[in-house]
Amino acid sequence: MNISKTALWLSVLVAVLVLLASGAGLLLTSTYAGETASWAVQGIGQDIVNLVAALALLITASLVNKGSVKAFLVWSGVLLYLIYAYVIYAFDVHFNRLFLVYVAILGLSVYALVSLVIHLRLDELKASFSATSKARAVSVFLLVLGILFYLLWFSEEIPALLTGQIPPSVTTANVPTNPVHVLDLGLYLPAMIITAVLLWRRKLVGYLLAGPLLVFSILTGTAILAIFLVMSTRGMPTSIAVEAFFAIIIVVSLVLSVLYVREVKEQAGVPFVR
Repeated sequence: MNISKTALWLSVLVAVLVLLASGAGLLLTSTYAGETASWAVQGIGQDIVNLVAALALLITASLVNKGSVKAFLVWSGVLLYLIYAYVIYAFDVHFNRLFLVYVAILGLSVYALVSLVIHLRLDELKASFSATSKARAVSVFLLVLGILFYLLWFSEEIPALLTGQIPPSVTTANVPTNPVHVLDLGLYLPAMIITAVLLWRRKLVGYLLAGPLLVFSILTGTAILAIFLVMSTRGMPTSIAVEAFFAIIIVVSLVLSVLYVREVKEQAGVPFVR
């Protein structure tokens, strides 16, 4: 089977399962019945954005199948977001009837991404990024974003470690550890910083990772705003300052991603996967 066809059908399956899981999360109160009010609200807010991500995945997968490098960057970013989201669902939402769906989405998202990435024709892709003038701006943004969130998460984790207390975000959600902090500190923030360095040095891997990470930033930021929206509809306290902070991140990520992806050249008649 054609590699892009494999990624296409895996993407379709992922999207269908995400629509199922998110629809259940939004419509069935039993989905988050075992969670604290705070954690349930976060699940519902995430579900709203997951629906958008599922539709984006279907559209971009179809374009990737036609050989679009631009679509590949967006598609990869959507999958990075879904992997991130469903690690949290699979490990930190109490066992419910959707457990195997969460696990399936996580696994299929990983395999969809891997099935295409391992067959990339890097030599053919170099020409697609030869005219990208926004690399330095994206590099600085990713570096600042990575460092900023390291400082934010450490500001909660380190005092708790020094005093022997449990971080507030953990006690509020009633989870063993904060999965967002685990994923960010261990995987996604290092990826942002490494990508920033590679992009500054104009390395091909940096170009390939920058677009997806910008898309990931847009979706995660939007999910957080969706969570605040759900909180406000339920009379829970929110922070205008925090909302404004994430709104700025979304806008900057969106502007940079549009400018960045727009300059990527499509290589007509030259497949970018083996």
